[in-house]
Amino acid sequence: MITIIQITDCHLFKREDKQGYSGIAPFHSLKRVLQHAVSWASAQNTMASVLLLITGDISGDDSLESYTLFLSLMQEYADANGIAWAVIPGNHDNNIHFDNVLAAKHLKSHTPLTLGKWLIHGTDSRSTSSTKSAKGNVRENDIASIASHIAAKPHLNHALAVHHHVKASNSWMDNHSLSDAGLIEQLASKYNALKVIVHGHVHAPLRYTLGDFNTPVYGCPSSCWQWAMQSDFGVTNEAPGYQLIQLSDDGSVGVKVVCISD
Repeated sequence: MITIIQITDCHLFKREDKQGYSGIAPFHSLKRVLQHAVSWASAQNTMASVLLLITGDISGDDSLESYTLFLSLMQEYADANGIAWAVIPGNHDNNIHFDNVLAAKHLKSHTPLTLGKWLIHGTDSRSTSSTKSAKGNVRENDIASIASHIAAKPHLNHALAVHHHVKASNSWMDNHSLSDAGLIEQLASKYNALKVIVHGHVHAPLRYTLGDFNTPVYGCPSSCWQWAMQSDFGVTNEAPGYQLIQLSDDGSVGVKVVCISD
């Protein structure tokens, strides 16, 4: 069994102590999340079969410092404990600092990760029309690359990570949706070997299926504040968290949300 520890929407600022919504300082919140996740992995004695996957919006202010703070935390909690990790960008990572600081850890569509009997794919959903847009779009060449990898290795199970939600959340977050989500749905409808899709963006544990094979899709809570899934903008009192995605050799998937209280 392979376990993906998904952390998303860190929204780090230039300063460690700067607070955002709900009085949460994203740096300290992410640190608590990482401490908890690494402790869990250590207790399971499964470091070699764990991937720490951060699904976008690492920065909250486009600053170089936010990425260097993130890198310092990953070195302290992932690298120091021998845990593999990778990142994909979110709409708040539409800047040169993400590409410069995290290039070596960027999970791109043409370089998926092989973990046991699973191939883990990432795709970029940052807007190509505006670096300031919270909306997203995937690239046709990315989808084509992922499709080619799935077609070439149908004997493996495949997982896909994207930042934006793929189906409507029926909330105000749909104002910041993925404009060409149909390309991912087509992928799910064509390949039964695509067993699971995970995303961030909505700061909530959304659950739905996609495509002809009812591929399960899992949204993840944020490592800082949580959005209210309602028609008007809102923040909930839910604690920061992450999710454990357990991938079995037979293609089955189990998911558990973990919340971190003070």
